[in-house]
Amino acid sequence: MSFDVIEYNLVLFGWIIAFLLGPLLLLRSSDEKVHPSYRRAMVTCALVILLLGVEILFQWLIRFYFELNDPVLSVSVYLLAFCIATLLFTAGFCAMMAPALISRSQRMIACIVVSVYSIFLLINYFVPNRRFQLIGILVACALLFIFTCVCVYKAIVIYRRAINDLRTYYSDFVENLMRWMPGVGVSIMLFLLTAPITCLCPRWVGVNQLALGIIMFIYTFVCTINFSVSYNEVATAFNQPDNQEADHDGSLVTDGSLAGEDRSSLSEALQQVIQDKEVRWRDHGGYRTSGLTIDQAARAMGTNRSYLSRYLNEVRHMTFYEWVAIMRIDEAKSLMLENRDTSIEEIASQVGFSSLSTFSSTFKKVVGESPVKWKNSQKL
Repeated sequence: MSFDVIEYNLVLFGWIIAFLLGPLLLLRSSDEKVHPSYRRAMVTCALVILLLGVEILFQWLIRFYFELNDPVLSVSVYLLAFCIATLLFTAGFCAMMAPALISRSQRMIACIVVSVYSIFLLINYFVPNRRFQLIGILVACALLFIFTCVCVYKAIVIYRRAINDLRTYYSDFVENLMRWMPGVGVSIMLFLLTAPITCLCPRWVGVNQLALGIIMFIYTFVCTINFSVSYNEVATAFNQPDNQEADHDGSLVTDGSLAGEDRSSLSEALQQVIQDKEVRWRDHGGYRTSGLTIDQAARAMGTNRSYLSRYLNEVRHMTFYEWVAIMRIDEAKSLMLENRDTSIEEIASQVGFSSLSTFSSTFKKVVGESPVKWKNSQKL
């Protein structure tokens, strides 16, 4: 089988996959009244997939239907599609996790950048000198790389904030719901940025990259669907109104950061009150509740989420997840010493961990070694 036939079938398969999977994202539902940005984000992600499908279809038409072997045209269309897709994907990511971080001026600037970039590619294509066209393509690749880096930086900021909100809201480790994002995002960016270079390489290089691209595309779609299944749970953490507090200047400071060195917005008297409530709640074993959230803990302690969150971040200098984990691990260590015949799994369940793997990973983070190794080291 020749490379032409393989390439023909791969491009056709990629186009069909894109047009099938894109609309499927819209079938995933969420509570739009609670999380109104979810639907907009899903529509945006679906548009990205459809846009890439249109780009693949266009490449298929000019390569196999019109039989135009023009690498400048192919690369120009590819760069324009990737530029728009990067913008839409970043907008969808922000709309899903932190819509407040994207201002109207930023949207206008992004649209202007895409418009100017489109005009540049169009003018470059009609330049009669082939050498100047190739130079223009290299400049377009460099500009796209800069634009992509800005979008990636924006996405990283939002991702870190979302991870911090999860740690601030949940007692259990739920970050695995979002762990796939950085790896997939970086892989896609590297793959798409290097794609124009394949036009200058032998045919087999382009065919192999196209096959890898289809696999990566399907994997990303599956990850997105898996994330959307748990979106309501995750969004509850990073869409909490108390995740942001106004400082004295009127600016916003997240719960996970301090407004200044060793500065607390809680009075000493209020700190003491919350500390007393913390001791009573800990003595009653409130931290043993599996799937505990900061809202539930605050109600059980007789305070509110805002006070407890500020107390943990500004006085204790830790997240809710770390705070509960330390108490659970301390009790687990005591139980392992008192009841050496009890299995590690039973102890993990007793102190509130939902699974043995979560207990083991958390224990290693807090203590520095696995539960089994620590227990064996404590033998007399």
